[in-house]
Amino acid sequence: MSQQAKLEQMLELPDPLIFQSTDITWLLDHVGGLDGDVRDHLTYSLLSRGFMAGGFTTCQKVAVATQVEADKGLWTDIGSDGGDQVFLRSFSALLGALILGADAQSPFLTASQQTVWFRAAVDYLPRERDRRGFVPGRGWAHAMAHGSDFLSAAIRHPAFPVTRRSAAMHAIRAVLDATQAPFQDDEEERLAVVLQGFTVDASGCEQVAQLLTDCGAAYWQEYDREPSNNQNYYRISTFKRVCEALYFLAPNVRQAAQAQLDRYFSEMGLTQP
Repeated sequence: MSQQAKLEQMLELPDPLIFQSTDITWLLDHVGGLDGDVRDHLTYSLLSRGFMAGGFTTCQKVAVATQVEADKGLWTDIGSDGGDQVFLRSFSALLGALILGADAQSPFLTASQQTVWFRAAVDYLPRERDRRGFVPGRGWAHAMAHGSDFLSAAIRHPAFPVTRRSAAMHAIRAVLDATQAPFQDDEEERLAVVLQGFTVDASGCEQVAQLLTDCGAAYWQEYDREPSNNQNYYRISTFKRVCEALYFLAPNVRQAAQAQLDRYFSEMGLTQP
């Protein structure tokens, strides 16, 4: 029986699963595989059950985190807006979300390792340029969504330092600033979930509200200066969708989100005089 066939059989077993070192090696070798079914439904599903459903021992969790960090798949061909390496980057980010999520529940990373993963989560989104969602023949790339999941897991981790909040918010601002075309697969909602994670205290709410104010001011200034530029419109539209999602997700900043939505509908002539 092939290694892949063995792992496919494991999908049918109840949790907690038992993983051998050969199983984990195969899974890590296929994190960025180009077969969408294998990557999404076999590799990621089993890695998720390993981290979040008791399948991995503590030593195995440490080994996976160490190996993924050493392989640096998150940064492979970073900055490219095409090509197949996006699958390795994107699913390394999603694996990073699993690692931080599991560590938040039951710590297994050292403090220095946590710092490395927090920094990676903050740095990844501003550096990622590939905004494709579903890629025909390859499956989901979805780097913006997976990068958002990674960052969301970081800021929700109890050890994430408050001093890193500004950098994390800058990562979201960088994604919005770089918008040149509309997202296709609800990435805006994933970005809003990241911002929701900051609204657990008054300071975080103030920072999110200020971010919305700053983005709104900058994007409308650009739009008013050159309204015929489609990129300016797409940036405003994307920002509006983030605010819509945040309005429902984060009641503590609803007023700030509402202000941006009111301005959008007013500026676009969609409200009664």
